[in-house]
Amino acid sequence: MTDLALKSAPAMEPGILYTERQFGLLELHADSLEKLNAAGQAILDGMGAKPEDQLKPQILYHDIIENLSDQHAIILNRSREASILVPGVALLIYEMAPALFACVAANEAERAVPRAVINDVQMMGATGRVFMSGSLAEMRLARETITAKLESIPGRQ
Repeated sequence: MTDLALKSAPAMEPGILYTERQFGLLELHADSLEKLNAAGQAILDGMGAKPEDQLKPQILYHDIIENLSDQHAIILNRSREASILVPGVALLIYEMAPALFACVAANEAERAVPRAVINDVQMMGATGRVFMSGSLAEMRLARETITAKLESIPGRQ
């Protein structure tokens, strides 16, 4: 698929390539949305697919941990890089499938709540997760925003 994308827009730069049995991830970088759209269309054409063939995102789980304790922060910070959780904040955990929709979820939540911290986005594999922290009100708004966005995305079941 990378070769199809690069043939349609040679100036594009590959970012991430992750392959797995069921789900993969290809990230491309370009200086214009037009080039990205052309590359995406080339990939779809090469697969004989249409945009509406995508899977509809499934919301698997979400919860807000209120008033994060120091013990929570220590445990969760072990696996985080450069984004530290601190005691007293609320933590939103949101899980969906396929995993790549975690990027969409994080982007929408960040637009809705720009002062909140995106602690981690797990976007590869079958299921994706967003870990985000801030005030309880911010995390509630982020959760509502993510839910509305994921529910609005068309696709097959």
